[in-house]
Amino acid sequence: MGAFWSQLLPPRPAFTEANTPALDGRVFIVTGGNAGIGLELVKMLYARGGCTVYIASRSSTRIAAAIADLKSTVDTNKTRPTELKSIVVDFEDLTTISKAVSEFLKQESRLDVLWNNAGRMQAPPGSTTAQGYEAHMGTNCLGPHLFTKLLLPLLLKTAKIAPSSSVRVINTSSQIVDTTAPPGGLVMAHQEPGKHILDKNLSYAESKTGNWFLASELDKRTRGDGLVCVVQNPGNLATKGWDPVSLLGKLMIAPFLYDAKMGAYTELWAGLCEEVTTQDGGKYGVPWGRWHPSPRKDILESLQSEEEGGTGLAAAFWLWCEEQTAPYAL
Repeated sequence: MGAFWSQLLPPRPAFTEANTPALDGRVFIVTGGNAGIGLELVKMLYARGGCTVYIASRSSTRIAAAIADLKSTVDTNKTRPTELKSIVVDFEDLTTISKAVSEFLKQESRLDVLWNNAGRMQAPPGSTTAQGYEAHMGTNCLGPHLFTKLLLPLLLKTAKIAPSSSVRVINTSSQIVDTTAPPGGLVMAHQEPGKHILDKNLSYAESKTGNWFLASELDKRTRGDGLVCVVQNPGNLATKGWDPVSLLGKLMIAPFLYDAKMGAYTELWAGLCEEVTTQDGGKYGVPWGRWHPSPRKDILESLQSEEEGGTGLAAAFWLWCEEQTAPYAL
């Protein structure tokens, strides 16, 4: 219960804009960077200066509006200006991802941090992606997994020339993993088209566990190459994600909702704090920039292979994501 309340009522952030290291020459991608937490994170990077930030979203119009607003309202470092660019991609449609990555790779020869910030919550029961996957799982896990996989060669190339532990993939989870995810974190049978459960909170919780599983499995495959892969719960934040929630639900959670900027501090810490290293790979961060003090034992067992004394569920989920996205990786 202590860990539960410490996420609802976090201590003050220790890593903020004031701690951000020099970003000169670095290249970042923030998915969902045109609104909410992602936009607040982009603001921090833009103001620091010296880097290139790509805002990834499915709407080119909304990206352009966000960039125009940033340029007109945020006081940036004029001596080391930040370049803001766009990536149009829809994680609810796997066919859009390869093209989006190809366009990015034509423009850049490095990628320092990928923040997989975008996600969907409170999708109506029965909602599916373009390929027929449950909406939360498809948007929050399959889309970002394919996006990350296609960008991975450039991330690993950058890790060879960048300072140690500075190249990272940051996945995004939620406190709902602690409270609502089923035993083990998720049920593989729920993920197959036609077998989806009609409980939107449980579906969302499973997708957020999936984000942790994917970070842990990517860490196992890339830690030796210098890539930092972690997951973080940015916190309970007053964003549009809560719009579909009932009035009663909103009233109950309202005292524990914070400005989106606070969640951006969690993501900023995970992506840029120099105290986070490859040795932290696979860990779970919580608001506003610290490690989860007591993760669920059953989920920790899922992260371990059977040889390590665990259940191997995270590895099975990774393999499933690989198989489902393979036809769209070309």
